[in-house]
Amino acid sequence: MERLRILQEVKEILRGAGFQVSEECNFKDVGFDLFARRDNKLIILKVLTNIDAFNEQTAKELKTLAYALRASLILVGERDGSSKLEDDVVYFRNGVPTITPTTLRNYLVYNLPVQVYAAPGGFYVKIEGERLREERERKNLSRGDLARLLHVSRRAIKMYEEGMDARVEIAALMEEVLDPSIIRDLDLLKPMRSRGIGRDVKDIEWLYNFQKEMLSIIERIGYKVIPVRRCLFDAVSKERRNIILTSVRRYDFSLRKRARIMSSIAKVTGKHAVILTDRDERKNIEGTPTISRRELIRIRDPEEILDVIMEREL
Repeated sequence: MERLRILQEVKEILRGAGFQVSEECNFKDVGFDLFARRDNKLIILKVLTNIDAFNEQTAKELKTLAYALRASLILVGERDGSSKLEDDVVYFRNGVPTITPTTLRNYLVYNLPVQVYAAPGGFYVKIEGERLREERERKNLSRGDLARLLHVSRRAIKMYEEGMDARVEIAALMEEVLDPSIIRDLDLLKPMRSRGIGRDVKDIEWLYNFQKEMLSIIERIGYKVIPVRRCLFDAVSKERRNIILTSVRRYDFSLRKRARIMSSIAKVTGKHAVILTDRDERKNIEGTPTISRRELIRIRDPEEILDVIMEREL
């Protein structure tokens, strides 16, 4: 119940900040909860009460998805084990920026910058090294002078000027001495970067044979296929400026709910979605186009598959 409360709060925050928000995705085998977009900023969100439940494998899969869609990825929670997360601080769980609902509201609704992040040893900020050097020289302070005022070594000042992050208390003293801000704001809406997504479809062990066959056909048509696990769809298919959220499922009635949420995500992301299936009964399920295996093997180029999808979109 606590997680549902936080999820509802997150949706209210996003809408209050002017984001278009997808239908929530509450499948147990799916790692994310929401997609949200404002202008060209796309966010994938995961909501948990205790961020300890966010494991490394789920983080890896969601990073791949965020990279493929040029989206940012945010984990929202309230606790780390038994410890309460601090507001206006960015934590990192398996490399994913993690914040409280209050931080999300302050950042998106009230446009308050977030500067502090948690790391082993305490709270830190990122320093504008070049600006630090300029302000030190403008006040006619040597590195040794500033080091004595901050109670740190001369070598530490050199490292700050070269880009090393500083503990919050040291940065506060810097700003007191130098006056103008030398702290860099954290960008929570920066698209996620990832590596290792270039594997061949046939080598992905968690894809079953029908999925491998259908995604291989998509590759033959001319799309780069990025398989994604623990997602509502099985791959992101990319071709020049076109991106297709691609699900491969044998036809059954359980597809209806997945198809409805896929349609919602496609609208929020501004991408196309398709379900590749084994039967010809339907051309569209709950707003998401379907293409059967028999139809797919007759398609010869990327534009043709996109035309079929656009004809079947509602």
